[in-house]
Amino acid sequence: MSEKRLGVIGGMGPLATVRFFERIVNHTKANKDQEHIDILISNHASLPDRTGVIKNKDYNIFLDEIKKDIEIMNFSKVDNIAIPCNTSHYFYEEMQAMTDIPIINMIDETCRYIAENKTSKKIVVLGTSGTIETGVYPKYAKKHGLESVVLDKEFMDISMETIYNVKNHMILDSEKFNEILNFYKDNDVKVILACTELSCLNIPENLRENTVDAMDILIKKSIEYSNKDYKK
Repeated sequence: MSEKRLGVIGGMGPLATVRFFERIVNHTKANKDQEHIDILISNHASLPDRTGVIKNKDYNIFLDEIKKDIEIMNFSKVDNIAIPCNTSHYFYEEMQAMTDIPIINMIDETCRYIAENKTSKKIVVLGTSGTIETGVYPKYAKKHGLESVVLDKEFMDISMETIYNVKNHMILDSEKFNEILNFYKDNDVKVILACTELSCLNIPENLRENTVDAMDILIKKSIEYSNKDYKK
């Protein structure tokens, strides 16, 4: 199989993009530089806040800006595009309509992974209020035969606080967030880490076992769609 070039539209946020790239390198089966994936990264940190755009229905503010990144990907002739930001996938159809290059659907791939691995029929999404309130995950969860548990407001507030502590202050430890994970573990509900900032957290291994990190799924699929072998 011929190798394929990957385009990454990042900056949402920058630390999450760094972690995404680092994990792709770490999980690609390669013995030398030349066996890694050729990747073009656009770290568009000035993209408007996705949650604010969705809540205010200012969709074109975001779409007009991300179109510039997609034009870069078109010009560079990458073979697939990965966007390591869950909330931005609210606009998946609009973004895909801007290009003939396949955009890897992070949310669809995550729900498919859970369904295929039969880890749990019940899922709960922890992410931004933009991701949660728009119902983008339940849409794909239903498609794959999964049951979505509604996140309570207190847990949503803690999730948002945790996300912006990572974005604004690089705080990577949260006992309150770990308590949420423990609650759902006790109730046999699989937790989807549906914000790339949550992917940056230091989560105890016994709690991480009950989570599925959407970024990890996007990494795996980015490697596979680039015709490379994924290394655990």
